[in-house]
Parts: sequence; C-alpha cells; structure tokens
Amino acid sequence: MTVYNELAARLHVPDSIIIPRLLQMLADETDAQILLALPADVPTLADKFHLPSATLEARLHELYLKGIVFPSKKTSPATYRMAREVLQLHDTSVQWKNAPTEFRDLWQKWVETEFTEMSKLLDEQLKGAKPFTRIIAANVWLEPKSEILHFDSIKEIVNNAMSLAVLPCTCRIKAKKCDHLLEACIVLNKSADYNIERGTGRKIDAEEALDIFRKCEEEGLVHLTGANSQNDPGPLICNCCPCCCMGIPLIQNGLKLHDPSRFCARIDKELCNGCGICHDRCYFGAITQEDGDGSITAVNAEKCMGCGLCESKCPVDAIKMIEARAANFVPMTGASIYG
Repeated sequence: MTVYNELAARLHVPDSIIIPRLLQMLADETDAQILLALPADVPTLADKFHLPSATLEARLHELYLKGIVFPSKKTSPATYRMAREVLQLHDTSVQWKNAPTEFRDLWQKWVETEFTEMSKLLDEQLKGAKPFTRIIAANVWLEPKSEILHFDSIKEIVNNAMSLAVLPCTCRIKAKKCDHLLEACIVLNKSADYNIERGTGRKIDAEEALDIFRKCEEEGLVHLTGANSQNDPGPLICNCCPCCCMGIPLIQNGLKLHDPSRFCARIDKELCNGCGICHDRCYFGAITQEDGDGSITAVNAEKCMGCGLCESKCPVDAIKMIEARAANFVPMTGASIYG
C-alpha cells in the first residue's frame, strides 16, 4: 500500500483508484507523511520529521490553501487536522485557487464513476435513517406564512447567520456543462469564515445573499442545505442544477440521500392554463398532464421534492406549496454532510 492509498483509507475510500491520484497532485511524499501524522501541531511535527518549524509551517499553509488540512485555533499552537472524509476534500480542494485543469477534470471523473457507486452503497447503508441533507423550498425567503418555520425559510436562515460568504459552485467549476450562475454557493458561519480567510469565498451581507437566492430561483436552481436539522443550517446552501451538480442526479436515480422539503406543490385545475412552464422547471418527474390536450396538469406527491421552482414561475398563480410533512420531519439536530 502506498502512502496515498493510506491517505485514501483515512478519507473512507480505501478501494478508490482515483483518490490516490488526486492526493498525489495535492501532496508530495513529504507532505503525505506529514498528513499521516495529523492531527498535530508544528512543534510535534518538527520533532517527528526533524524539519525546521518554518519549513513545516510553509508546507502546512500550502496544504491549507489546497484544501486538505485545517488549522484549529482552539489550541496554542494551532492543531492541524486532515479533511475528515472524501466529500469534504472534494468541496475544499476543487476551490483551490491554483488547481490545474487536469486536477478538476480528475475530480469530475471521480464524480461520474466512483462517487456514483459510493452513493448507491451509502443509500443501502442508510435505509431507514435520515439523510444528511434536505431541500429548502423556493420563494420562502418572502414574508413567512404561518406554516413556514424558521428552518424552512432561507430568509430566516440568512438573517440569523453570524457570517456569510459566496463561492463559485464547486460542481460547475469542474463539470462546465451549463451557463447557470457560477457564484452561487452560499456558505454560513464557520464555513464562511474559513472560506473568507482562505481567499476562496467573498464576504457578503444578508441582502446580497437573498438577492443571489432570488437569481438562482429565476434560473431554476434547487436550494439544497448541507445539514438536515432544525437547529443547524449546516455549512452551506447549494443552488443545484441537474447538469453539473452531484445531488440532483442521485434523486433522479431514486437514491434517498436527500430529504424533500416539508412542502408539496398543489395545482388548482381551475386556474391552470396548461402553459407547461412547471413541466420544464420540475427535475423530478412530479408534474404530469391529466387531459389529453395537456391543458390541465397535476402533481405526483410521491415524486415531488418540494423545491418550489414550479410555483415561483407559474404565470397564473395556479400552483401553491402546501405543508405536506410535520415539523418533526426535520430532526431537531441532525448530521451534516461533513459528519
């Protein structure tokens, strides 16, 4: 087993063919040995590797910029740790400012091959358990309705965040399959602070964040949170498209790794004019034509993920998002995508 295979095993992908190649592009052999020695601080690593502290600090800083190590300032001197698992490494290293094209292309190959298989296995392992992430319905950044709770509302989440930043969409950076808004991934709180400090995120205020979400809804992008919890919005809210992003194709393929929102679309048949806009904006096959001429549409509640994109563009206000799941459908506390 090579040092890069050992590192892949630490990321919980011991059988990966691609991840060791990516790790080799991120770290030379000395860096790889340092990574295997983490968590540790600089004095401990200096004693272990017989290297000057300044040399180790420079190496760790470069690994930090590449997105593979994270310093914790809770200790003095700072303790460095490696990325916890492969999805965290994916999200942080794709944002690496100096990432070569072949590095991001290799990540895309991983998504299209090994990630798909890994997701199928995880779907089997999580049978009966709550997914780590969930969809938040569009349009709920407007003034809350009675059935909308604080964790359902992007407006509430954004206004309550201590810190906000926007990043280029990690998936669109490497997939390059559409012209959707690139600067569209909103990170929150500690994740925002991390990306601002690292130079991969741009600090924004709540007003700009909500404006970005409005633009994303116009473009037909689905809001997907990084945690499935009432108390914790998670590290980020992605704005996903089916062409580039990793989450929506999993839903389309029947995997249960993302919860729907608490809402479901309902179409008023008296108001529906059969324009077809809702068909085009539904990625999940939930909207069907009832009449032979397609003049009336209906929602399959089993397939509806409650994203709200159909409602947000209906020209005759024939679609309403109704509460379909109780508040406790979202756990009070829950897991994040990064564990």
